[in-house]
Amino acid sequence: MSIWNSILGASIVVLIFVIAFAIIYYFVGARGMKSQKEHFKKLHQSLAPGQQVKFANGLYGTVKVINQKKETVDIEVKSGTIIEVSRYAISEIVK
Repeated sequence: MSIWNSILGASIVVLIFVIAFAIIYYFVGARGMKSQKEHFKKLHQSLAPGQQVKFANGLYGTVKVINQKKETVDIEVKSGTIIEVSRYAISEIVK
């Protein structure tokens, strides 16, 4: 009977550690997500025509027109082509 008590006790300790790590991971991850969300909110609100921007996939371009109603941006790439993209696809303003 004592071996079963040892197994039960060890299982409870492991379960408590797993729950504790899950809670810590949640709070650390939530803080990181909050700061990232704040950064991108500021970035997308500060877009202006003439700015050089970079997308997550490495594409660079210049902002030509910001369409507030559709939440899209017209971007001119190096070849002179103007493409319409979601303003949320922009990951960085190049300075």
